[in-house]
Amino acid sequence: MSNKEQEYKKLFISEANSNVEELETLLTQLEKSSSDQKTIDSIFRITHTLKGNAAGMGFEVISKFAHALEDLFSEIKQSNIQIEEDIFTTLFKAVDTLKELVQSLTDDSLTVKYRGIQRKLEVIVENSRKDEKSQEDTKTTKKPVAKKPASKAKKTASKPKKEEQQLEELQAQVEEYQSNQPKKAMPVEEEKEMITAEEKDAKKISFSDMVQVPVEKLDNLLNLVGELIIERDRLITSHEANVSRNEFNSLKRVSSDLQYSVMDVRLVQVGFLFNKFHRVVRDAATSEKKQVDLIIEGSETEIDRNILQIISDSLIHLIRNAIGHGIESEADRKGEGKDAIGKLTLSARNESEGVIIDIKDDGKGIDVEKIKKKVAQKGWVEASALDKMTQEEIISFIFEPGFSTNDAVNSMSGRGVGMDVVKKAIDSVGGNIKVQTEAGKGSVFSLILPSSMAVKSTLLFEVGHSQYAVPLTYTDAVLSLERKEIYKIQNRLMINHQDQTIETVFLRDLFFPAEASKRAEALESNQKWNVVLVHYNGKKLGLVVDKLLQQKEIVEKPLKKPVDFVRYVSGVTILGNGKVCLVINIPQIIQKLFNHSVNVNATAVA
Repeated sequence: MSNKEQEYKKLFISEANSNVEELETLLTQLEKSSSDQKTIDSIFRITHTLKGNAAGMGFEVISKFAHALEDLFSEIKQSNIQIEEDIFTTLFKAVDTLKELVQSLTDDSLTVKYRGIQRKLEVIVENSRKDEKSQEDTKTTKKPVAKKPASKAKKTASKPKKEEQQLEELQAQVEEYQSNQPKKAMPVEEEKEMITAEEKDAKKISFSDMVQVPVEKLDNLLNLVGELIIERDRLITSHEANVSRNEFNSLKRVSSDLQYSVMDVRLVQVGFLFNKFHRVVRDAATSEKKQVDLIIEGSETEIDRNILQIISDSLIHLIRNAIGHGIESEADRKGEGKDAIGKLTLSARNESEGVIIDIKDDGKGIDVEKIKKKVAQKGWVEASALDKMTQEEIISFIFEPGFSTNDAVNSMSGRGVGMDVVKKAIDSVGGNIKVQTEAGKGSVFSLILPSSMAVKSTLLFEVGHSQYAVPLTYTDAVLSLERKEIYKIQNRLMINHQDQTIETVFLRDLFFPAEASKRAEALESNQKWNVVLVHYNGKKLGLVVDKLLQQKEIVEKPLKKPVDFVRYVSGVTILGNGKVCLVINIPQIIQKLFNHSVNVNATAVA
């Protein structure tokens, strides 16, 4: 296959996937209102388009399968078939099969069984057309025919039956033509103008102002722009002693504009993902025997496509979790005075430099006491310590590996996997997740995400002779503390900040354990300590650093083999002075240090 054919194939697959996704959404809408003619027309149009595109590309299997769907909706359009529950089950199965057929174009190992469901569609159409033909034959048989007088029957033989029918049809066509004629003839000049206008319209060719570009090309372009920014900073830093910084202003402006323009190209509306969840909600609600309406808000909010792709599975799990754990059954909702149909709201909004996605349900809320009981049963924390924890800290346990409040395993939950995977996915893009819940009212899971993965806002600091960066996403505050403001209990350092007691560690101890003697010297000295206060998953930690530098936007590169195993580091960047700067992995540090530990009140040590 030539490069051009490969390109056409990619375009077809992209458009076919969009068509299949739209079919899922439209079928979900049609299931709620089976008489919606507009939705039926849209489905018919999509199947017709997909059939033609597949035939043009030579994908006969997909073309014939889409043709079977098109025929079925042709009958539905003409009201020859009434859509019932069994037909909807068949239609959803057909769309799933169609999706697999499209996937098989890129996955040679995928074998799709499609003949059975295709034949089922064809049988439904054939039965409908047989019924229709049978009804027409019955009407023709019952049609009254005028009888000739018996005396003339032998003299003037009646015309053959076929000829009579042709005569009647011709007469009907003449009458219809006459009734449709305008009362006033159209002027010749006006008729010519209409023909000319129609010819002009027929010759018009319109081009879309949208261009489809493979994502890997955008990724490569953004990578090159990142390299350009690094080289720009290095160039400015190396020459700032001899040349005025003003001379580099134009370079900075143009390179920054280029960087953000490329980032904007990668942005997509979250509705691109949100609209796929109508089917997810429908299937999950059907499985749980519940009624749930999905409400989408802020679908025009934009975010980096790569981030959206990474968190898509997490959103699916959170939606299924809300339906399985949060929203009550119809009987329970009625007993509590609620609407029988549960509401699940998926919303997005821009805030500061990021995007917040909320998954909100109007269910029973999270049972905090049940979580405490499970945590105590697992031996993670003693019951007495749990009583001292805040609701936020207790809820954070649902993101721990192996945690589940369901004793029974079913298709939706109970396996002890899922929420920890959600947390890891959010962490991988530099985001955070917060949970709000109220008993009997429902819960809100808020995903705080960066709008782009390409550039990160960070705080730079020094430890030893090296420079490090910590993402501002995890940074709460920067403190300068006297030695007397540091507390010690059970060989652990503590500080007080906004009425909270927070554990504090020397970052030097994590990276250079052999230099513990310098920590002892710092404890004895009266110098001020620079502390970066960070947070993750409801836990806070103070990091003691040697020197605070500046806030800076960086282009972070992930660690690759053979150094991808380095602990406490998420990535790397190159600063303007040409030095390598490691980006600190805050989630990993906090998970390692806390390991289900609980902050306790500390007393001052003289």
